[in-house]
Amino acid sequence: MEVDALVYESSYFQELAARGEIHIDLTEPPLARAVHVERRQDSVVPTSVPTSILDATSTSDSGAVSTTASSSSSSSAAGTTLAIATDTSTTLSPTAVSTSISPSVTVVTTPLPSPFDTSIGSNFTVSSCPTFFSNFLSNSTFQSCLPVSLLLQNSNSFFRAERSTTLLTQTLDSACNAPLAICSPLMSNLASQLIADANCGADYKLQNPLVLQAHAGLVAYEPLYRATCLRDSGSGAYCFAEAVTNTTNDADAYPYYTALGLNMPAGASPTCSQCLKDTMNIFAGYANATDQPLASCAAQVDIACGSGFAATDIKAGSVKKNAAMAKGHGSVNVSAGIATIVVLLSYVLVA
Repeated sequence: MEVDALVYESSYFQELAARGEIHIDLTEPPLARAVHVERRQDSVVPTSVPTSILDATSTSDSGAVSTTASSSSSSSAAGTTLAIATDTSTTLSPTAVSTSISPSVTVVTTPLPSPFDTSIGSNFTVSSCPTFFSNFLSNSTFQSCLPVSLLLQNSNSFFRAERSTTLLTQTLDSACNAPLAICSPLMSNLASQLIADANCGADYKLQNPLVLQAHAGLVAYEPLYRATCLRDSGSGAYCFAEAVTNTTNDADAYPYYTALGLNMPAGASPTCSQCLKDTMNIFAGYANATDQPLASCAAQVDIACGSGFAATDIKAGSVKKNAAMAKGHGSVNVSAGIATIVVLLSYVLVA
């Protein structure tokens, strides 16, 4: 077998070897077999190299298949024989490798999604703004929080993960295992720093779309954390994963984006499930907080799912954040009203 020694000596290969999933034979090679050559009577000298034969016949007790590459050839005429045999169960080399590989090896190497994983561009008023982005995105604590609120609009890798229930579930597992008591204050602090004059304040005032989206994602971290970590009581799957992978109704994903200030498309009718009702309940607990960019969708959901499915009697932006959080996340839902500044912000984001 012709192999590349560098591939088999890579750190990835050594990692598999350390776990016992690939076994490398590092023993000394056996002594070469004696080669006996006699001249053919017809004086014809062979001019071709023996054919390579791959045998996979022995199986270890653990079910692994031992693969041995050997080359042999023989030709005879009138009592004259030419025989060449080579045993290649030696150490790693470009031409001699002996391995024992388990029947199946599953290695997940896909990294978790990250926000702003494409270029953030250069459309900034001051250089301090992209510098601030770079600093908080590289912060290890921020990365460990894995904020879905920032992934929804600004992550190409998250968009790809949404195509696979498995990858999306793995992402949500990591995001939901992040400690809310640490991550929520961190996101609130970053939101305040983001719009400070020393960082992105000028661009925020000029309604730079990237800065507006980043601010909305940081502020809406907690409500979207709670909403995307909800599980379906029947299937046990994440409600958010079921919503975004539901190919029969694209509208199921829309309510989650309203937490970022985006209005649901007119006529959209998400599936009237318990997951939707619980999600609306969570958003209702934050609807009256002055700092939340939450856009109203309760009236639209109520029309689709029936009166009372989502309450519409909450006055948006009427309570300061701390009072709204103390109120909890009970049975009330997103109000039909919304503060003027939130409406203006949603129009900018949609545009």
